[in-house]
Amino acid sequence: MKNYTNWFKLICSRTKLILVCVFICHQTSNAQAWIQLSDFPATERDDGISFVIGNTAYCGTGFRTGFVTSGDMYALDLTNDSWSSSISSLPSGMERQYATSFSNANYGFVFGGIGSSGYFNDLWRYNSANNTWVAMNSIPSFARAGSCSFVLNDTAYIMGGSTPNVVAVAEFWAYSIQSDTWTYKGTLPFGGRWRASAIACNGKGYLIFGKDALSIISNEFFVFDPTTNLWTQISNFPNVGRVYSSMQTLNNDLLIFAGLDSLSNSYNDLWHYSIATTTWQQLQSLPALGRRGGMCFTSTNSLYYTTGIDQNNTRLKETWKVVNPTAVNENTVDEKFDIYPNPFTNSITLNFGKVNNINEITIVNTMGQTIQSMTIKNKIEKIDLILDDLVPGIYILQCISNEKVFLRKIIKH
Repeated sequence: MKNYTNWFKLICSRTKLILVCVFICHQTSNAQAWIQLSDFPATERDDGISFVIGNTAYCGTGFRTGFVTSGDMYALDLTNDSWSSSISSLPSGMERQYATSFSNANYGFVFGGIGSSGYFNDLWRYNSANNTWVAMNSIPSFARAGSCSFVLNDTAYIMGGSTPNVVAVAEFWAYSIQSDTWTYKGTLPFGGRWRASAIACNGKGYLIFGKDALSIISNEFFVFDPTTNLWTQISNFPNVGRVYSSMQTLNNDLLIFAGLDSLSNSYNDLWHYSIATTTWQQLQSLPALGRRGGMCFTSTNSLYYTTGIDQNNTRLKETWKVVNPTAVNENTVDEKFDIYPNPFTNSITLNFGKVNNINEITIVNTMGQTIQSMTIKNKIEKIDLILDDLVPGIYILQCISNEKVFLRKIIKH
């Protein structure tokens, strides 16, 4: 990478001093940091499942190194971040990848997927009280893999998936956990989705990403209201679409992490979606290679991610955690700063207005990779950035001020 030491000039509108800043590796001092925990206690894998019951995350199944599907399960105690292997595996012959999972009360569920014998349409229930698996009623339709799900009240909703003959199906099913019965809800109004990401939050269901029936990977974002049985499209993801990504809920908002785009780029970026303000915010990226297909879940205040496969197609057993990722405040209207010109050719000016104490500026590309980063030690009101070494394209400009992160999309011609 080129030396970007002189890529900008800092202009203080009062003193007109030109300050020299030194680049550092991207470490967001005011944002929350990722912590690497003990490895997943079994063979590396991707495309497994996870669900949380109480203070325990249950993780397993998936595709192991050597192209072997798995049925083994392990538990992570979320109070002390320790792994346990004393968890019953799925019954022999039920090993799988591309399953979907959900939990309710003391029960965890695993639906569908694909194994050595083909696609599954079955549903298994795990009882955390006695560490046993029980077969429930299978979906009264064809077997599928790569579906997504969320739970609202006593009902689990299953969306999409693929079959041996269809890239992405559009079926929408509801499963009553109390009565062990299935109800067909019709087709998804936005079409089929394979390996989309879904989660419930604040009484509604959310679905993002996925590959459609034409093998196009989407960045569209939808919300389902169970009171009206209607899907509504909301603010699309501000970056490229993905599959193998993870969406979780934390502090009544949504988090999006990792995934794979249509050009086979894997991501290490973390995004926060505020349901109240319908705005997106990029948080601190994982300090490791981009990845996809891992197991992701949350506790009261933390996001966890374990296993998966990285940008080099290496299967992993790493486990990572980030605490309070949504604690960085959202932008407010009166604090937004100006950027001009945008799009730009060689340089761009940032006028911070009422934003005080900017202490770090970072430019990230559409793959979530940090291109340039700097720290600022003096209070400034205006900055001219010389960006003639950037290749034409779309970038995310991230400015950190105390406990706030401001994001802007910039375009270079």
